[in-house]
Amino acid sequence: MEKLIEIYDFITSKQIFITIFLVIVLLVVWFLAKMIFRRIAKRLLFLFTELSDEETIEDIAKKSASIVAVTLVLYINQLLPSFSAEMNIIFETVARAFIIINIASLLNNALDIFNIRHAKRAWHRNNSIKGYIEIAKIVVWIISFILIIALFTEQSPLIIISSFGAIAAVLMFVFQHTLISFVANILISNGKVLKLYDWIELPSSNISGEVIDIALHTITVRNWDNTISRIPTKDFLTEKYTNWQPMFSSGGRRIKRSFYIDQSSISFATQELVLELKNTAPLRKSIETMLEGKEEEIGDINTWLETKGVTNLQLFRNYMLNWIKMRGDVRPDMYLVIRTMPPTPMGLPVELYCFTRATTWVEYEETQSEIFEYINASAKYFKLDIYQQPSGNDVAKLKLR
Repeated sequence: MEKLIEIYDFITSKQIFITIFLVIVLLVVWFLAKMIFRRIAKRLLFLFTELSDEETIEDIAKKSASIVAVTLVLYINQLLPSFSAEMNIIFETVARAFIIINIASLLNNALDIFNIRHAKRAWHRNNSIKGYIEIAKIVVWIISFILIIALFTEQSPLIIISSFGAIAAVLMFVFQHTLISFVANILISNGKVLKLYDWIELPSSNISGEVIDIALHTITVRNWDNTISRIPTKDFLTEKYTNWQPMFSSGGRRIKRSFYIDQSSISFATQELVLELKNTAPLRKSIETMLEGKEEEIGDINTWLETKGVTNLQLFRNYMLNWIKMRGDVRPDMYLVIRTMPPTPMGLPVELYCFTRATTWVEYEETQSEIFEYINASAKYFKLDIYQQPSGNDVAKLKLR
C-alpha cells in the first residue's frame, strides 16, 4: 500500500505524468462507457420504439452513447487530479461543444423519424413536410452554432444573437437561395398545388413524370422513362408546368383529337345511303338506335333529307356520337362533342372531344385507339374518305393516259 502511495505521489508531483495519466484514464472511461451504453441504447430503442431501420438505430445509439460517455468523462475529470488550468478549460470547452454537436445531431435524427412516420400515415401520404423538416434542421444547427460560439467566447447566447443583426445582410446574401426555396416550399405546400406522387409535366425542361420527393431546395421527379430529374423548388413559382393529378381525381380523361375528311367526298345524304347503312351488319344496331323515335318527324325520308339538307358527314357525326354514348367507357355527363373545324390543306378536320372513364394511361390509350380505329373503318360506309397524303404506293398506282 505504501508503495502505491509513493507511486501516486510521484505521478502527481510531475504535471506531464498527471496529463498522461488523465488522458489514459479518461480514454478508457470514454471507450468503456460508449461501448456499454451503446448496447443498452440499442436494446432500449428496439423495445420502446417502432424503428425498423437498423442503420438509424445504430446511429442514434452511437450518438447517445457518445453524449453519456463524454458527460461521464467530465465528471471523472473533476474527481481526479486535474490538468493545468489552461488545459482544463480547453478540455472542458471542447467536451461540452462535442456534447452540443451530438445533441443537435440527435434532434435532427428525431426530425427525420418524425418525417418518415408522417409520410407513412395514409391521410398524409401525399403531403410532404420534408421542406419544413429541413428548415427545422437548419434552425437546430444555427442554435448549436450560437451555443458553441458562446461557450468558446464565454459570452451570453443572447449577446451573440444580438450581434447577428449587424451581419444580417451578409447572411441573407449567403442564404438567399435557401430563403427563396423556403418561401417557394411554403407556397407550394400550403397552396396544395403540388403533392407527392402527382404527375407533373414541365415542357421547358422536357420533364414528365411522378413527384417522388419534395425537399427544401429541389423537387425530385421520376420520369416515365425511369430517369430521375431534380428541379429547383423556386422554378415552380416562375416556370409553367402542368399537374395532371386533378384529372385523375375528376374521374374523366379528355380525348381531343381530329381526323381529316377529304372534302370532295362530302355530299347530301340520300334514301339509298340510309337504306344501305341499315342493311350493313356492323352499323345496323347503331343506325336503328339513332333513328329510333324519329319516324313521325322524318315521315318521308327523301323529303326530310332534302328539307333538312342532311349530308353524309352529318349522318356520320350523329352516328359516331350515338355509338360513343353506347360504349359505356366514355362519360356522358361530361362534354361530348364531334365537330368540324376550319378547313386545312390536309382536308376538313373533324374533332372528337370527350372524356373517358379510364384515367390510367394504358386503359385510356386503349379506349382512344378503339374509337379512332372504328371511325376509320366506318367512314367508307358513309361514302366519306379519310384524307392522307399520297404515299409511294399511291404514286405507283398512277397511270398515264
